[in-house]
Formats: sequence, structure tokens, C-alpha cells
Amino acid sequence: MDALTARTLLFQRQLTIKNVDFSLPGVEGLDNQLAIIELGESQLMQCNALAEKPDGKVDSTLLGAAAICKSLVLRETKERILTDNDAESVSMWGHTVLSLLGDLVTEVSALSPSAKEAAKKNFPKTLENVSDTSSPASSEAVSQ
Repeated sequence: MDALTARTLLFQRQLTIKNVDFSLPGVEGLDNQLAIIELGESQLMQCNALAEKPDGKVDSTLLGAAAICKSLVLRETKERILTDNDAESVSMWGHTVLSLLGDLVTEVSALSPSAKEAAKKNFPKTLENVSDTSSPASSEAVSQ
């Protein structure tokens, strides 16, 4: 493979998306219609900026709400449902909904060490040269 082909493949990569396969209490009308899409680095930086208080500290509840705003989409169209301006209102939704959606955002975007490890385990492994004929050991095995 040449560098141009590799570059093309990298830029064509689709973001990971995971369906919201549970019912959100109080909004059952959205069952089987929602999904969470992977956040990119620039979006994560925007979430941090949205959650920053005037004193420079980041409000973790607002940070989670901003991440939900950026990643919650309609399952079929991938259309974003919420805007950045909704983050403060979303932060008031209640812990049940915020934690359920927040956990999906963390998982899909590998935002925690455990989510990163789970993502690594779920990635398909590439096949290594199982029959490496260049090593002396395998050459001996072939000749015997």
C-alpha cells in the first residue's frame, strides 16, 4: 500500500455510532430512534470551552451535557438533535438520563481509560504473518 492510499482510507473512516438501545424515562416516544456518534478532538475541545466557568474551572456536569449535545443524533439520518446552546438546559435533565447517555458517549468516543481498553479489545485484530518464511526457525521447519 502506498501513502496516498493509506491517507485516503484514513480520511474515509466513518465515525463510530452506537444505537441508544434503552428507553429513556419519560421520553419513550424516542425509543429506537436515537444514537450516539463518536466525538472528534475538536468537538471535545469545544465541549471543554462550553463547560468553562468564568473562573476558568470546568463544570463536569456541563461538560457531560455538552458532549451529549454534540453526539446525540437521530439513528436513521445521523442528524444532530441538540445544539451547543442547549448544554445548560441538558445539564438539568436529571442524573438517570444524563448518566445513561453520558456512559454511551464515553464508550463510543473512548473518553475513559476503561473505555479505551474496551475499544482496543473490540477492534478487529489485523492478521500478522503467521507463516513467516524469513525466520531461520520457520525455514528449518519447512525443510524438515
